Amino acid sequence: MKRQVIVAQGTVEGLAAEDQGITVFRGVPFAQPPVGGLRWRAPQPALPWDGVLQAFDFGPTAMQPTPGASDDFYDREWGTDPAVPMSEDCLYLNIWTPALRGYGADSMVASEKLPVMVWIYGGAYQCGGTFEKEFDGTHLAANGVVVVSVAYRLNAFGFMTHPLLHEEAVERGDGEPYANFGFLDQRAGIQWVKENIAKFGGDPENITVFGQSAGAASVLAHICSPMNHGLFQKAIMQSGAGLGYFNARQDTLEHAQANGIRLFEALGVSTLEQARAIPARTVLEAAESLPVPPDSGREDDWSMIVNWVPCVDGLFLPDQEERIVEGCKANNVDMLVGNTTNEFIASTEDGKPVHVGQLGNLTLIRKWTASGGTAPYYYHFDVAMPGDDAGAFHSSDLWFSF
Repeated sequence: MKRQVIVAQGTVEGLAAEDQGITVFRGVPFAQPPVGGLRWRAPQPALPWDGVLQAFDFGPTAMQPTPGASDDFYDREWGTDPAVPMSEDCLYLNIWTPALRGYGADSMVASEKLPVMVWIYGGAYQCGGTFEKEFDGTHLAANGVVVVSVAYRLNAFGFMTHPLLHEEAVERGDGEPYANFGFLDQRAGIQWVKENIAKFGGDPENITVFGQSAGAASVLAHICSPMNHGLFQKAIMQSGAGLGYFNARQDTLEHAQANGIRLFEALGVSTLEQARAIPARTVLEAAESLPVPPDSGREDDWSMIVNWVPCVDGLFLPDQEERIVEGCKANNVDMLVGNTTNEFIASTEDGKPVHVGQLGNLTLIRKWTASGGTAPYYYHFDVAMPGDDAGAFHSSDLWFSF
């Protein structure tokens, strides 16, 4: 069964799910492909298309190490076909809605405005995608919400910056950010939802942005960004560790640019034109093999582990998130944060375990409330994955969430 919706760019056609009351639209472009001259640029608005866009399958996933062939444990739980299409042309979103009635061009939207949930996947900013099998929005949508999952650029494609990108932005004079492209992709996806989701039966004034792990850390970044005032109303952060771990301290722009310089040296290029002409696979391989400098940061700095992480760029993220929250400069949204039992556990000098994620969440709640923000909700997930002996491990809540 096919149903059609007219959005700003044209007509898009989706398919009924196994539950015939749910219509699924997969692979809807929310921005232009970030290729060629748009590599390492903020996402540009999607262009109109002619005819009917058949949104029947996921778009290509962002460039990353081969999905489903990296970790025996996690691949068993969430692994997918390693042959999943992969491309720089990856800025697509997916929609599950229970609000459509009728068939084809005669599809109608029910009169009620349904709550909207926009999902941001995790993967340490290095991997992941909307295609993962646990992210099927059918069951959530059956509970009376419109579910959207948004793809974004990862690793060096999403979180590299370089002094030449700053110079280029100054020359353009348009105020466009020149770092944190993965965050900007997520933002563009949420903006597309706000502008178009009413056509799918969703309420553009009742948007919840939710994510897990680096996806949850992304949600906090959006809460802290001055560019997002009024963009969404609610936020759920699953295993994002609040103001700890991922968010204890963001990388500096200077350090992020230094990593970009090292990548250009490894690629043997000296200009943006040359760098943008290098095949995506070559860029990925060079970026993945680039060593992390031994003096990359403090012990609580995420950039000590990987090179390609968010930074305080002065535009999307004007300061460390902790200071933004403390200074009452974050967007005041309703918030739910939480963690699983057996994740982000460190040991003190006397050998006692410290639940870093839980402490980071509680720190966020305390500082958020002290700054006058609406009191957040907190959850603790302690349900063991059936058939495993790992307890409530990091990401085990995803099957239950969806």
